[in-house]
Amino acid sequence: MSQPPPPPSQPPSDGSDAPRQPDGPPREPGSPSQNPPEQQAQSPERPEPSGQQSPDAPAPAPDASGDRLAKSPAQPGQPGRPAPPPPPGPPQFQPPSGGFGAPQEPQTPQAPQPPPSYGYPQQPPPVPPYGGTPQPPYGQPPSYGYPQQPAQPYGQPPAYGAPYGQYPPQHPSQQPTYPMPAGGTPPPGAGGGSGKILAVVASVVAVLLIAGAGIWFLAAKGDDEPQAKGGDTRGASEGTSEGGTGEPGKKGGTKREHKDQVGMAWQIDAPDMSKAEDTIHDVPGTWFVGDNIVKASTDSVTAYNMDSGEEAWSIDMARGSRCTAAQQVSDNRTAVQWGRKCEKIMAIDLAAGKELWREDFPTKDRGASEYSYTEMAISGNTVAVAWIGNAVGYDLTSGKNLWSTKQGERCQDRGYVGGSQLVAQIECGFGETQALQSVKPDGAKGWEWKAPAGVDIKRIFSVDPVVIGVQAGGEYDLTDLMILSSSGKLQAKISLPKERYWFACGGIALADCHNVVVDKANNSVYLQTYRHQGETGSVSEIAAFDLATGKSKWLSKPTEETQVAPLAMEDGKLLGYEQPSYERAGLITSIDPGTGKATPYVRMPAASRDLERGMNSIGNGRPYWHDGRFFLVVHRFYKDASLNKGSILAYN
Repeated sequence: MSQPPPPPSQPPSDGSDAPRQPDGPPREPGSPSQNPPEQQAQSPERPEPSGQQSPDAPAPAPDASGDRLAKSPAQPGQPGRPAPPPPPGPPQFQPPSGGFGAPQEPQTPQAPQPPPSYGYPQQPPPVPPYGGTPQPPYGQPPSYGYPQQPAQPYGQPPAYGAPYGQYPPQHPSQQPTYPMPAGGTPPPGAGGGSGKILAVVASVVAVLLIAGAGIWFLAAKGDDEPQAKGGDTRGASEGTSEGGTGEPGKKGGTKREHKDQVGMAWQIDAPDMSKAEDTIHDVPGTWFVGDNIVKASTDSVTAYNMDSGEEAWSIDMARGSRCTAAQQVSDNRTAVQWGRKCEKIMAIDLAAGKELWREDFPTKDRGASEYSYTEMAISGNTVAVAWIGNAVGYDLTSGKNLWSTKQGERCQDRGYVGGSQLVAQIECGFGETQALQSVKPDGAKGWEWKAPAGVDIKRIFSVDPVVIGVQAGGEYDLTDLMILSSSGKLQAKISLPKERYWFACGGIALADCHNVVVDKANNSVYLQTYRHQGETGSVSEIAAFDLATGKSKWLSKPTEETQVAPLAMEDGKLLGYEQPSYERAGLITSIDPGTGKATPYVRMPAASRDLERGMNSIGNGRPYWHDGRFFLVVHRFYKDASLNKGSILAYN
């Protein structure tokens, strides 16, 4: 029998950069380094490719040429990496130090951190933002003529109504934490419901219990086996994926008529978490196909009609608390991780609501945490999956194995991001060298970009063009954005002064940030500035940078004194999401990509303001804009029902 093709990870070529210390399991920017377990072999094995190459960072990018690199055998006697730490406990409920927008308590300053210097000139900062300035680095005086902003004490939640995902930066001596709950009165409708749909028509709220009429079931195959119900094949077109990578997607159906004011259409409650084994349950996975929004949850993947919220279909399955899912959709198909230990993969036809195939991941018998840090991505007909110590590729149509980590390989695929091309993050040794490689459908290597010593690849915001976030010089936040050409060469660099820009990232996955928009048509990337004190509350702005030069283009102020984040592109305009406050509901703005001028576009209803603010405040409400509709979707639930503010909030 023939061997599978070469794997997508290859060792970077020999370079002169000094090796780095072990990097450990994947970690978010802001978390201390930890050493992951020793990576070992797994079947099926792939043939050893030839050649040798390496990673990416701010330094002249080496030529990307040659075949997918061979991985040299592991050195005998190397110490194994410790197992990944257990998930942190639930957030501790603490009252905030002030109301929405109130100044926070000052924090003990840290010693100044020297800026990273590895051969690149620092990017000049943008013009002073509206209403004040983002906070300067800890322990350093304010710069650029901005007033000093007192920092918020570590471990305390932000003011109620803070931007989704925004929490104080973490410091080297502290373990990363999950988002802290905000104070204030819990919004109505919060808590561990039973998945009821709340439909709002002309301000009359009606609870619709979805009946089982017309539902069909697959024969049960055991408690852990998936069961499908209610398949729906209504005229689906190519689906769109989650936000976060800047990838364009095709929309299903006809474009809706624009409304300046929308109402709350329906709501899905948070699942009942009272019997959950873990205190935190991550549920990434939101897709749009045809008339439906499809959501992965704690024990199912379920499609809801975008207009009514009615359940179109659902596939029930056991899912552990750290299971992930591919963000991308290809020909209405995606893939999810499932099983009590997240040890399985299933491909799903999102248009029909049908399982396509399922497989068990290769195992090294490392216990319940073996698959805790899994990354999954789709490009074309390829599904790529990586976790600590292993990586596999599957054919999306058939489930056929395309590649798998080979015994003794020193270089490992640590993560993937999909879309118009598949990009792999490669790590060799104990984090000694890193690289990005494009992966061809059969697992062969395309271009490669190498990272110099001292630079860690942490985020991939887009694969067309390739825009990545890195940490350099021992910093704990992102220090630079790197823009690569289509051949994998460094094209431009954007320096990120400490605490000047905020990245709303729900986890440690490469493509898990949702407030960065990459605009290929206008050759721009849009970032959210760090929040700061305005005249009446906390504010932030949107900064635009040129992808060709890395230079600042403009700074866009919100139309109201609040915090605003990039949301999506529509009809050549950037959409921004202005956060709700105690006085106002949220607002979608339309921003001119040439000038940065913002104008009101869609106002959320005042009636659902508290619920909207509640879903945003705990950091779990991830905003989506699709075909003229706005959604807030939660990707993390807690065993403590008081921390769960709902699952999906839809507007029409």
